[in-house]
Amino acid sequence: MSDNSQQDTQPQYQSAPSAAAPYQRPGQPGVLGRSAPGGYPGSSPYYAAQPDASSATERRLTIGAGITMSGEIESCDYLLVEGTVEAALKGAKVLDIAERGVFYGTVEIGDANIAGRFEGDITAHGRLTISATGTVTGSIAYKELEIEAGAVIDGKLTPISAQGTAAAKKPEAPKAAKKAAPAKKPEAPQEPANNDGELFSKAATAAE
Repeated sequence: MSDNSQQDTQPQYQSAPSAAAPYQRPGQPGVLGRSAPGGYPGSSPYYAAQPDASSATERRLTIGAGITMSGEIESCDYLLVEGTVEAALKGAKVLDIAERGVFYGTVEIGDANIAGRFEGDITAHGRLTISATGTVTGSIAYKELEIEAGAVIDGKLTPISAQGTAAAKKPEAPKAAKKAAPAKKPEAPQEPANNDGELFSKAATAAE
């Protein structure tokens, strides 16, 4: 066979195509950055900072926008309020009130972030953050407090340490005064044994 036929029968090898670059939308950067604080309109920065996947043991409750709830809330670790809540919250770890959220009632919490509206009594044993869009009316007790410029507060602010000091310095009830000893009655004056006036009187009677 000729050399030309040998060249025609040899297998042809082609180089593997290079991996295609991932599709990107126009104007989209190659590395996705962190979303703006809040994650969506009306949410608080604290909520945006939370991980998307919650642990299996964490008990989370979300009151969505347009939802109204009233009652008592106890078995909850994390409560997000985007709607309206009128309740007593006790024993929870984190309370987050979004910018459009409203909470009426009493709260005993670990940490709280208020970007919406709160009316009532709140005790934060950890950190209480009132965002620039937050409005708080009522009694506030806290261990740590952060207030952003623009926040509105109408009520009483009391550090928890100050509450403990005031309770420790509570005055004791006065002891009952001892009964006074009864006063002694004055004794009747005794006449002297030798009364000169009486002797003169007797002598005058005898002379008559």
